[in-house]
Amino acid sequence: MNKNYLTQVVILFLLTIGILFGISTFQSNDTNFTIKKIDILANIRNIPVVTDSLIIETAPPSTTGNYVINDTSIATDTIILTPQSNTIMVRPPITITPQRKQGDITLIEDYTIEQAGLLNFEKAINSLDTLQRPVRIAVLGDSFIEADILTENIRQLLQDMYGGHGVGYVAMHSDFPGFRYSVSQSSSGWDTYSVASKPDYSKTSLTLQLHCPKSEEKAITNFKGVKKLRHLNTWDISKIGFIAGAEGVISVKSDSSLYNFEIKPENEAQFIVIEEHTHTLQISCEQSEIAFWGAWLDGTSGIAVDNVSIRGYSGTTLQNIPNERLRELNKAIPYDLIVLQYGLNRMKPTITDYSKYTTQLVEAITHLKSAFPKTDILIIGVSDRCQNIDNSLQTMDAVYGIIKAQRDAAIETQCHFWDCCETMKTLGGMPTFVEKKWAHKDYTHLGHAGGKPLAEEFVKALKYILEKDTLSYIPQSEEIIHE
Repeated sequence: MNKNYLTQVVILFLLTIGILFGISTFQSNDTNFTIKKIDILANIRNIPVVTDSLIIETAPPSTTGNYVINDTSIATDTIILTPQSNTIMVRPPITITPQRKQGDITLIEDYTIEQAGLLNFEKAINSLDTLQRPVRIAVLGDSFIEADILTENIRQLLQDMYGGHGVGYVAMHSDFPGFRYSVSQSSSGWDTYSVASKPDYSKTSLTLQLHCPKSEEKAITNFKGVKKLRHLNTWDISKIGFIAGAEGVISVKSDSSLYNFEIKPENEAQFIVIEEHTHTLQISCEQSEIAFWGAWLDGTSGIAVDNVSIRGYSGTTLQNIPNERLRELNKAIPYDLIVLQYGLNRMKPTITDYSKYTTQLVEAITHLKSAFPKTDILIIGVSDRCQNIDNSLQTMDAVYGIIKAQRDAAIETQCHFWDCCETMKTLGGMPTFVEKKWAHKDYTHLGHAGGKPLAEEFVKALKYILEKDTLSYIPQSEEIIHE
């Protein structure tokens, strides 16, 4: 006769439920020990559970309520600016009261001594007719702008306003080429090196990554213009940057021509420049000792916006890039504005003090300033990021800690700062972004749709600061003077 275990099963079930309820209500008084909150009724309450991992999720988001937290960390007190490191310039301290909002515009905060806005960038804009090159912006960031998200819309809006076409910088290889809408790309046969994976790799440039042909294999990359976004179907100049450690041949094929370049080893970076209006470009090489920075696909004038993003990077080792490499890059590809978009990968939900991060950012920015003395630098503050706190979606306290660290770095290095989190909150915050399918359900990363409204707000802020009067200044030419 079979024994009936129903009673034991019911007792075990009730005991399990009791244990789970006990864990969900447990709170530790030990500040060095935390337990992740468990809510076994989360699905019943229809409150999304947000994890701490940074994972791009492509599934459509669920509809949630609108939870907005005001940024109480924003201060209106006067800020004292102290001189930055004398490796750049000795400056007296100044006192300013920064303006952070103008109506519905989140302003670009100016912490420079001159208080003249984006001095170098504006003078380049005002010299568009005589500059004989595009005015160029580099946006260095992490997975928040991966696949040209946000920057593709900034580029499109600025090219609408000031002219220009072409996607700008593109790496020789992408692990997810279809994720990017602004260029059609395919590649094979490349090894990848970056500051994230090989910090000591001596040939790293501002692009933060290099691609070398695999040993005994032909590496090929194909680029093709697209019509999904404006101004990206064709370009006029193709520049290919590399460092050659041995002799080799680089083949470049455009719409109508095939070029074979015999490369000699050099200690300095080299560039192939092809002035030809084209819609396609193929680059191939078999020499594993040639390290490629990438290609720049541009017009001859107007605006160029380079997206340089590395997943998982926080920007704190930029100072490890050899200064001579940065100068070589800026000689061939002059930059008028460098934008730093980092912070997500430094954030920990239980930490709010990021003063060490400030110190590291100051070192990185000081290094960039020494290599790009006539280039404005702008920090974009970390974006809104939410977690489930007491059954409601709230901005992590760590977000405000990172923003303070980034703003402090802008103050100390006397550059510019734009509060991305505050801007997102004026648009409803991350919960609204997810509800509108502008962001993914990790409540951290933008989708392509979310880049558009955020880019519009950034361009508004950029236009506002460009309207300010500036001091007389002559923008750099293709041949930068090493100071």
